Amino acid sequence: MGAPTSLRLKSELLPGGLDQAIKHLSERIRSNPKDNFLEDLAQLGRLRQASMSNHRRSGAVFTPYAIAEEIVKFVDLRKGDTVCDPAVGPGVFLLAAAERKMQLGESVSSICATLRGVDLDPVSIEVARATLQLWAAWRGGVWPETDRLLVGDGLLDIPDEWHGTCDVVIGNPPYLGQLKAETTRSKRRAELLRQEFTSVYGTYIDESMLFLVKGTELASPSGRVALIIPASLAGSKSTQIAREWIDRKLPLQSIWVGGRSIFDIAAVDVVAPLLAGTTRDNCTVILRDPPSSVELSTPDPGCWSALLAGANDVPIIDLDKTYRVKDVAAVTADFRDAYYWLADRVVEGSSSDPRPKLATVGLIDPFLFMHGKITSRFAKQRFQYPVLEIEGNPPEAFQRWLDSKTAPKLLVATQTRIVECFADAQGRLLPSTPLLSVVPADAGVLWHLLAAIMSPPAAAWLIANAAGTGLSGETIRIRASLLSDLPLPEKSPAWDEGAALAQKLQEKQCHIDEFINFAELMNQAYNSTSEGLLTWWIDQIQKKLP
Repeated sequence: MGAPTSLRLKSELLPGGLDQAIKHLSERIRSNPKDNFLEDLAQLGRLRQASMSNHRRSGAVFTPYAIAEEIVKFVDLRKGDTVCDPAVGPGVFLLAAAERKMQLGESVSSICATLRGVDLDPVSIEVARATLQLWAAWRGGVWPETDRLLVGDGLLDIPDEWHGTCDVVIGNPPYLGQLKAETTRSKRRAELLRQEFTSVYGTYIDESMLFLVKGTELASPSGRVALIIPASLAGSKSTQIAREWIDRKLPLQSIWVGGRSIFDIAAVDVVAPLLAGTTRDNCTVILRDPPSSVELSTPDPGCWSALLAGANDVPIIDLDKTYRVKDVAAVTADFRDAYYWLADRVVEGSSSDPRPKLATVGLIDPFLFMHGKITSRFAKQRFQYPVLEIEGNPPEAFQRWLDSKTAPKLLVATQTRIVECFADAQGRLLPSTPLLSVVPADAGVLWHLLAAIMSPPAAAWLIANAAGTGLSGETIRIRASLLSDLPLPEKSPAWDEGAALAQKLQEKQCHIDEFINFAELMNQAYNSTSEGLLTWWIDQIQKKLP
C-alpha cells in the first residue's frame, strides 16, 4: 500500500474552500491526533456538495454521514469485507464503512486495502481520497495510497476484476429519471447502456436502478448490496424487468425505508433494498421514521412495492388473475394534446348547463364527481362549474378523441391514497389528463366494473403493486397498464348485488352501513373475507366521504 509521509492533494482540482479545509484538517490531525475528527471528515463531503452548481442535472446529492452509518449497519458489514461504492462521490459511505470495520477490530492498513469507489466527477474523487487518507492518518498514523478510487462511470467503467469479488456494495447513486429533459440520457449514452445492460435496459429506466443491477454483478457469491434509490422504483413499470432480474440473481432480503427528508437539497422518498443470499419466506421492512421494523411474506419476484404497502398496514392479498379488467374494457390515459385542446375550450358554466362537463383528477372522489361542489383549477384558471364550449366542426384529431370519450365509462384518479372512481353512465364528462378512462366493450357491465375497481380487494391489490410511486409516501400512481391488469371476480350473485349497491352509493347519499355492506359483498365476490381487509378499507374510505 505504501505509507507516504504526508497528504498528497491535486489542489488544482479543488475549489479554494475545499482545498483550504482539507489542508487545515490535515494540520489539526497532525497536531491533536487524539481528538475526534469524524464529524470534520464527513463535513468535507458537504462542502463538496455546496461547491456543485447543478444538482438536478447530475442527479447527485450528498448523503449525511448518519444515513451512511445506517446503511453500513443495515448491510451487516464484517471484518475483512471488500467494500465498493460505484457512485462514491466524496466518499461518505466508504468513510462510514472504514469506521465500522475499525470498530470490529480490523487494522487500518487492511481496511484501506479493501475500499473501492468510482465516480465520474474528478473533484469528488479527490475529496474522497483526502477523506480516507485523513481518516487513516487519524486512526492509524498512516497515509495510504488510494489507487482503488477511480475516476470513471460507475455503470460502464468499473474494472472487470472487480465483478463478482465485492463482499459489500453500498452507496447513493444519482437519480436520473428519463421523463425530465434535464436528466434525459444522450443517444450515445443510451446506446452504451443498452449494450451493457441488454437484458434489463429500457428507455425510461432510472439510472439508479441500473446501479442496483451493477451492484448485483459486482457482488461476490456471499455478497450483500444496499443502494439508496427512489421509492417509486420499487413499483414502477420501467424497472419491473430489472427487479425481476435482480431477484433471480441476488434476491431481496430486506428493505430500508428512509422517507422523504434525509437529503438537504432533494425532497424524494427513498428506500434501500438489501440484496443477498437466496430467497427466504419472509422479508424485513425497516422504517427509519419512526424507527420500527416488520416481517412480511416475501412477495413475488420484482414486486417490491408490496413490502412498502404491507409496512403501511395495507392487507396483502392474492387474487385470481385469470379474468382481468382488460378482458372487458379498454383503459386509457389521455394524451397531452387533449389537454391543450380542452384548455382553449373550457369556460365557466352553471349547475344546469347542458354542455359537457370537464373532469379533472381533483374532482373525482370515491363514487363522487365534485363538479360544482369544490373549486377546480385547470389551465391556470379556477372554475366552479367547468364546461366545454366545443365548436360545430372541431379539428379531426380532436373529434376522434371526443368520439372515444363520449361513451359510458369510469373515470379513475391516478394520484390517490385509496382508489377514487366515478361512473359516467351517460358519457357526458370529458376527462383531462392524467385521469384514466375505463370504457367497457359492453356498457351493461359498467356498474359491475365500478364495484370491482372500488372494492377493498382491488384497492389493496393496486396499492401493493404501486406503493411508493406517488408524489408522496402515502399516495400511489395508478397507471393504465396496471389498472388493465387488475383481476376481476368470477360472476356471482355477490358481484351482482355489489354492482347494484355501487350504483346506489353513487346516485344517493348513503349511510356508512351501506358502504360496509358493499365492502362485505365485494370481499365475498373476490373470495377475500378477511376482517382486516374490511376494517382497513372502511377506515380509508371514511376519510374521503363528505
